[in-house]
Amino acid sequence: MRRFYRLAALAAALTLAATAAQAQEKVVIGLPTSPPNVVHMPVIIAKDLGLYKKAGLDVETVSLGDGTKVYRALLAGNIDFGLTPGAPTIIGRANGATVKALSANLPKFEASMIVRANVKTMADLKGKRIGIQEPGGFADILSRSVLRAAKIDPKEVNFVSIASEDVPALVANQVDTAILHVEQEMLAKSKVPDLHAVGRMWELQPKTLYTFLSATEKTLKTKPDVTEKVVAATIEATRIMYSDKARVLPIMVKETGYPEKIISESYDFLVKNCIWDANSGLSKERVDFTANLMTKVGNIKPGKTPSYDDVVDASFAKKAIATMGEWKGPVCPTPAF
Repeated sequence: MRRFYRLAALAAALTLAATAAQAQEKVVIGLPTSPPNVVHMPVIIAKDLGLYKKAGLDVETVSLGDGTKVYRALLAGNIDFGLTPGAPTIIGRANGATVKALSANLPKFEASMIVRANVKTMADLKGKRIGIQEPGGFADILSRSVLRAAKIDPKEVNFVSIASEDVPALVANQVDTAILHVEQEMLAKSKVPDLHAVGRMWELQPKTLYTFLSATEKTLKTKPDVTEKVVAATIEATRIMYSDKARVLPIMVKETGYPEKIISESYDFLVKNCIWDANSGLSKERVDFTANLMTKVGNIKPGKTPSYDDVVDASFAKKAIATMGEWKGPVCPTPAF
């Protein structure tokens, strides 16, 4: 009988283990870059710290090259959630796409034009070698934004196509400018100390929305509980990023492959500039501004500008914040909505 009870207990334990494994629902989240930039870390922090797992989710992250590809993967049903760029997500909504924004923990446009010492101000960009990857790409679009702010005609500069990694070309003096994320900027400065930022996008375009956490309406309808857990865990991870550098720094170093000193400096700079939003980030002002800007520049047809409610489903973030409480600090207190 004792043997029977031991075998029964073992069978029960195995059954419980199998049930627990089955309870971990598979979820795929698309990320725009590989290796990830520090600004895109909330999803990775949530995964590495086990926040998704604690919520009963088996999350796989996939890097798809850029935000537009993440958006397309969502539409195709190849991923469940994704970090999608603000403007294309809003444009897609205007064109009838079914992708909805759930949170925006990366609301500020984290990128800068970094220049060599011969460029003191934006006015000095005239005649300089502007580093881009390809016409119409990320660096090209943002470089042209800086030129507009400087009131310089693009015909008055020399666009130079370089490899996808901008840092070597800038350091080697092949170009005078490069659009860099903060950790790329810090790495470049460690090699050429007189490199500096001539324009930071979150200052030049302070109301433009950078990145959403998004999903399709189908996912929201068929997996509301999963959506709620993904949004809540991502917000929780953002809060940990602000409050516990010692806990998140090793993850950032591992995932980016950058030296710890560079990542530490980058983290401090991003925190100082309040780049992340530890509530929902779903500012109506920011969403409406970006939608109206896309209409103004011709990416959305007149009369087709989507409303805030067309673009955003804030219900999941609201529920998460109601449970966790609104973030008050210690850094960058912001309103939830």
